[in-house]
Amino acid sequence: MKRLLSLFDYSGGWSQVFADNGWDVIQWDIKLDEFLNIHNIDSVETALELFENVDGILAAPPCTDFTNAGAQYWNMKDESGQTAAAVALVNQVQKLADLFTPTDPDFEGSFFWVVENPVGRLPKLVPELGKPIYFDPWQFAGHLDPDEKVLARLDQIREKNGYNVTAEESNFVVEWNAYTKKTGLFGCFNKDLVKKPIKPVKCAPQGSFTQRLGGKSEKTKEARSNTPQGFAKAFFDANNNYEWSVERYEKEYENRWQ
Repeated sequence: MKRLLSLFDYSGGWSQVFADNGWDVIQWDIKLDEFLNIHNIDSVETALELFENVDGILAAPPCTDFTNAGAQYWNMKDESGQTAAAVALVNQVQKLADLFTPTDPDFEGSFFWVVENPVGRLPKLVPELGKPIYFDPWQFAGHLDPDEKVLARLDQIREKNGYNVTAEESNFVVEWNAYTKKTGLFGCFNKDLVKKPIKPVKCAPQGSFTQRLGGKSEKTKEARSNTPQGFAKAFFDANNNYEWSVERYEKEYENRWQ
């Protein structure tokens, strides 16, 4: 059985499709297991004691210190040490990826790792991650197989052009992933994700449903960070049998963290 290590995964939205398809998913988040300190995993021996073997790593580290949406607070976070702590989490993900990356050139099997974060300063703060690819949820919304009734409802909401959209309508758009929220993916994984786009629907005059969310509550943060299921399905399909090789790894991730 293949094993997936899913880090900073409170909702389980991204990893659920792996579990549904027979993977053994180890879902970790500080809200779920405060006793597992990933900073203490610094050797192959320790990693193997905890997880035995890992065929894939998903990581969605907290983005509040990186996202452009919070740029006005960057200086304050830099001075307080909050930014450095956030960067340390990303570095530890890279270390875990290195610990589980196959070292035998003749290894036959699958392995990938990926870090997800919204548009922001993460590439500048951790350039070792390499260049990201970006996606919007609407590009993969078709993987949810909406019927004609769903598409017609989305058309009706789309006609409002973001004005007087009700909360129920906004939730419907989010449910079917027909919204914009540009997000970056870093790491070594199959980047050829099959797109099945549905034209995005404005939920607010500014565009995305995220413009309707206010406050700093944990509920709001979780709503912003939930993984769109159309994308999750496309990612699984592309990486379920992603065969590792030295050549592929070096080509796709040349600046491995040391």
